[in-house]
Amino acid sequence: MQEIKVTLIYFGLSLFALLALAPWILNFQIGMMAIKALVIYGGIVISFLGGFIWGWDDQKNNSLNLWCAIGFSLMGLSIALLASFLITASLLLLIASLQIFLYFESSNSSYYQSHTKYADARNLITNLVTICCITSLAFIFNPYT
Repeated sequence: MQEIKVTLIYFGLSLFALLALAPWILNFQIGMMAIKALVIYGGIVISFLGGFIWGWDDQKNNSLNLWCAIGFSLMGLSIALLASFLITASLLLLIASLQIFLYFESSNSSYYQSHTKYADARNLITNLVTICCITSLAFIFNPYT
């Protein structure tokens, strides 16, 4: 099961990478649509990760964790909604929420703490998706586009 989780994590990264590179290859209008798609997809992922907390089967799955799960899901919704009119703010919120969730998971999930291959993959993927977001911000603020 752990191998499937790690493989699916990498498949999820491929869409982030494609959407982050598209603006640099295609024209400006399509590039901005790709960045919006990246942010909306990121919001969906954050919401999914928030819901993932409900399935944690350990002693640390207390009511505070479940409230945090709802908070992450609402943060994902906010990111997706902001993508239409505040793309920079939504990218920054996505970066922050990815890093906060990684910290939250590493502190509270016994699965994360006991499966090093999964933990390494989550760390790597979170940082690579963060780089994809920073690449998108660089495109937005690039004076030559």
